[in-house]
Amino acid sequence: MLKHTVILLLLLTTSTLFAPPSNIPNEVNKTWAENTFDSMSVDERIAQLFMIEARPTYGAKHLAEVERMIKDYKVGGVIFFKGDPVQQVKLTNKFQELSKTKMLVAIDGEWGLAMRLSNTISYPYQLGLGSIQDEKVIYDMGKEIGRQCKRLGIHVNFAPVIDVNNNPNNPVINYRSFGENPENVSKKGWAYASGMQDAGVMACAKHFPGHGDTDVDSHKDLPVINHSIDRLRSVEFKPFEYLINQGVMSVMTAHLFIPSIDNRKNSAMSISDKAINGILRREMGFTGISFTDALNMQGVAKYHPDGELELKALMAGNDVLLSPGDIPKATRLIKKAMTDGRLSEDYVWGKVLKILNYKHAMGLHEFEPINEENIDYDLNNTGAKHVNYKLVEQELCLVKDNNSIIPIRKQENKKVISIAIGSGAKTKFQTELTKFGVSKIVSISKNASLSQFAAVKSQLSNYDIAIISIHKTSKYPPSYGITSQEAEFVRQATQATKTLVVNFGNPYNLKSFANQSSMLMAFEDLSAHQIKAAQAIYGVIGVNGLLPISVGEYQAEMGVTTYPISELNSAIPEEVGMSSSRLDQIDRIAKRAINIGATPGCQVLVAKNGRIVYDKSFGKHTFSSSQQVENSDLYDLASITKVAATTITLMKLVEDGELSLDDKMAKYLPELWETDKAYLTIRMVLEHKSGLKDWIPFYYETTKDQNVYDSVYSTTSNELHNIFVGNGLYMLDDYKQHILQRIFESKIGTKGKYKYSDLGMILMKELIERVTGSSFEEYVNAVYYEPMGIERLTFLPLNKFDQNSIVPTSLSPDMRKGLVHGNVHDPAAAMLGGVSGHAGLFGNAESLAALMQMLLNKGVYNNVRYLKEETINEFTKRQASDSRRGLGWDKPETNRSRVNPASDYASRLCFGHTGFTGTMVWVDPKYDLIYVFLSNRVYPTQENRKLIREGVRTDIMDVIYKSFLYP
Repeated sequence: MLKHTVILLLLLTTSTLFAPPSNIPNEVNKTWAENTFDSMSVDERIAQLFMIEARPTYGAKHLAEVERMIKDYKVGGVIFFKGDPVQQVKLTNKFQELSKTKMLVAIDGEWGLAMRLSNTISYPYQLGLGSIQDEKVIYDMGKEIGRQCKRLGIHVNFAPVIDVNNNPNNPVINYRSFGENPENVSKKGWAYASGMQDAGVMACAKHFPGHGDTDVDSHKDLPVINHSIDRLRSVEFKPFEYLINQGVMSVMTAHLFIPSIDNRKNSAMSISDKAINGILRREMGFTGISFTDALNMQGVAKYHPDGELELKALMAGNDVLLSPGDIPKATRLIKKAMTDGRLSEDYVWGKVLKILNYKHAMGLHEFEPINEENIDYDLNNTGAKHVNYKLVEQELCLVKDNNSIIPIRKQENKKVISIAIGSGAKTKFQTELTKFGVSKIVSISKNASLSQFAAVKSQLSNYDIAIISIHKTSKYPPSYGITSQEAEFVRQATQATKTLVVNFGNPYNLKSFANQSSMLMAFEDLSAHQIKAAQAIYGVIGVNGLLPISVGEYQAEMGVTTYPISELNSAIPEEVGMSSSRLDQIDRIAKRAINIGATPGCQVLVAKNGRIVYDKSFGKHTFSSSQQVENSDLYDLASITKVAATTITLMKLVEDGELSLDDKMAKYLPELWETDKAYLTIRMVLEHKSGLKDWIPFYYETTKDQNVYDSVYSTTSNELHNIFVGNGLYMLDDYKQHILQRIFESKIGTKGKYKYSDLGMILMKELIERVTGSSFEEYVNAVYYEPMGIERLTFLPLNKFDQNSIVPTSLSPDMRKGLVHGNVHDPAAAMLGGVSGHAGLFGNAESLAALMQMLLNKGVYNNVRYLKEETINEFTKRQASDSRRGLGWDKPETNRSRVNPASDYASRLCFGHTGFTGTMVWVDPKYDLIYVFLSNRVYPTQENRKLIREGVRTDIMDVIYKSFLYP
């Protein structure tokens, strides 16, 4: 007992930062480890040194053999290979139940559980991560992978790989390394390791003393590294020294022959006393657990018999013998060596006590079965996805951009062709590019003929930019999956037009693309990488990765930094603290609305923190149409015009001192002086406290008498009838003034009492034109839409867009008779020429959201200021206790006895507006949130009120707030 206590105390006092003894109560740990040790037979103690393999895909016979070894030999650990998470948890519970002393459970999950388990998140390969400049995101990955491991009952993840890969022909490490720079490998390796260890999972630095400069796979044979000891100390050893000093809990030893360390024939480092006890332990001071690499690998198995191999590995200084070949024989030989004096009891039992000590640190002294419910959900939660997207975004590396292609600005109207080499079909990357207006999409299969390449090449001169993406490559040398035809096509394309190559493969394949002017490395051919690459090209996100390796003309640490140019970018919800699965509930609400006939179609957009996280269209243009609604389609925004055109224009004019909120309307519209509206101020109208009627049925007055109708309207444009109202009908020019006169002469209601009115906003449009000397639509376009790059927010859309890209609004009951399609639905706005202060604006969700983002940014968009923060605050705040309204803007209703146009979850800072046609927009500064809902609910007629009765728009808004992962 005294001997055991001394051994344990030595372990406790020599541990480094993050080694278990520094983080656990020493006396409790000592007691548990000693008591457990004392309860074991000699064979059971030795069995703690063995970690066996469990390969679920090998079937029942193999798993039965695993169970037998656990029961018969009482092994200390198990490593899982290919399988699925649910099955692994069940097997882990079963195996642990069979085990007298609970086992360390390990996995080889370098890029996360997905390296071995299906239905899990695959994080980027380490070579791509080597490009990242912010190690915090790699730490976050390590912590997330650690969380996932703990969820499955895994205690050890054999990661990170900290081999310095300085051999492009390395067949086994290669893409698994952080790169060729020892310092880069060290820092990123520790970021990964410390993240896992902070999550309570053992990290394992591998493959000591460094497997990066080999051209033989140690799974197949014993690689030889002929470097001097000085060279090894300056390169290969550096990451191991760094992680050991920082406190990595375990190290894996490699099957390598390095004569400068140990020149005995076939003496792999994994069985070399000079390498492990000498360099790793005495020289580097490592006191943690040393795992061998798998002892069934041919790098050692072909040269050393089972049993003897395990003994040699133990004598060399290893603690855990991974994948032993013959446990009974190894046990006998170890006992014999102890009897013979080749191994001391203190040496062997010290290792057993160390393993028990680490088991205590992993919580195995109080093991409870793992919860077998909700495993897939727990592993693939929103946080896990968010980490992956951040990594993919930050590893992008613009190796060269001599052509200054990135970012492409949409306003430049460049003709761009996208050519996907190796895909044979349209890629996710190309789908994303089409959102930015790429002119043409071409896909070339992996086995394309020279004539197919030539046909594509002949088109290149017609385009300003060619984006050539490289797909379906290989991770392995010598060619890395790049054919000579592909390389030659890229070379010729570069001569034909400005070319950007986007490489979704191993960066070592750059040797096939010499003399490229613009090269973007995305590292992997997965959906997330393709999405982020497309966003980078069009300036949605910036790029700041640095190449982690050198190959040919491309040198390590090459990289051009770019910055975002787009204010409102796309992202997955998890990137901004929202849940994808919860937001997906919007789909159900929208589809139900269409199924019950509440609207033929709709578009829903959600943006948070300046990122669009949900943007989908549902349904068709009409109930009988076959045309699906697209995100680019324009809707009649109806009364959203009041804020997205009229109010924001008044905000600018007030800010510039062109008018004051307390100015009388009559100051600018002198026709009002001689009416009962002479007292009306701009503020009163914007608060809807002017006393003006809500509306006047101007159209009805022209349709009740056929003679009046015939004088007011004409089916042809002539010198008297030039105001187009829709459906081939033109109105008498003079009648517009008659409409304004009717408003001037209309009876005023109670002054100062809230009454929503279209008439005040009709007058505001006239006031704006008198103040600015410009037409209303030209002014708002010049001040906001055009400089902001908002293309799909406009009055009179048929002047700019094809009718097929505009959603039909309604079968009109007014003077127009028939389908209103591309003309404003509101009859008063139509009679005013399609442009009014209360209606007439058309747009899609993205364009409207961009305008709202400017307001959310306190008046700034794309680094240009359009309004002052104080102006926005003044107009969007609630103006009085007896009304929820701001100035022009609507606000959530706080009086529970009244109908709330917004979600009950919305903050008091929230502002927005609704539209009669079934539209809605809300901005909530408290949550940095934008919500846009567009529909044509008035189809077939405005009597269709199902959208309103069912509360579709506010139900969706509720879902948005419930999607927040944190307040």
